Amino acid sequence: MKKRSLTACLSAAALAAFALALISPGGTAPAAAQTKDQRTIVIDPGHGGLDVGAKGKFGALEKSITLAISFKLKALIEQNLACRVVLTRDKDIDVSLESRAALANNNDAALFISIHTNGSFRKKAQGSETFFMSLNASDEETRKLAYMENSSAALEQRIAEEDKDVVKMILWDMAQAAYIKQSSRLAELIQQELSSDPLLKTENRGIKQAPFKVLTGVACPAVLVEAAFISNPEEEQRLIKDEFQTNVALAIYNGLAKFVKLTGQK
Repeated sequence: MKKRSLTACLSAAALAAFALALISPGGTAPAAAQTKDQRTIVIDPGHGGLDVGAKGKFGALEKSITLAISFKLKALIEQNLACRVVLTRDKDIDVSLESRAALANNNDAALFISIHTNGSFRKKAQGSETFFMSLNASDEETRKLAYMENSSAALEQRIAEEDKDVVKMILWDMAQAAYIKQSSRLAELIQQELSSDPLLKTENRGIKQAPFKVLTGVACPAVLVEAAFISNPEEEQRLIKDEFQTNVALAIYNGLAKFVKLTGQK
């Protein structure tokens, strides 16, 4: 009997992890301890340290708001789900996009949620939207947003074109195929909660796809949430309020909880 091929022997998840190991940059974060059979959810507070993210007219900083929302989301998950929660940062420090993905993989994350606030040159832009990974952006505005999020204090230039060679494209497809449908479903459920919450009253900008670098290297279903527009003075004033941050965290949690129930994850 002929030996089975390597691809046939590997599960989808194992194949994805193998592919990601080949395309991920060097440097990994240490894995934290966890109990047997306990699922890990990684929450990624966007930006931090010198990378302040988007800025509001009245001085609000994206990095501070995302960390506050992430702490609230972490507490909700730990109180209500039998899951271990890991933050990519728990203080105002610089963390590279590569390190955020590496931390998720080293902790064998079941889900990855990156929290952000939106920015636009259009002061009237408003609402929430949720993204999942794609090499192609849904539209031009989304492409620009992904470019800004992919930039940091240490990285101001566009991702090198040589990073999009044929081999890496193939490996990326292998890695993401196991998770893309789940990421899309997770994004849909979270966005439904954000847009239907009567306490948030945010415009529904829908779910979109974009080449966010922080999502590319994560070996699990992964989404990026843009809670509201910090560049819109009215939404900026809401984003800095504890009540609004709590409601954003609750909406994300409710979408996450529905996903966990639907997919049978514990």
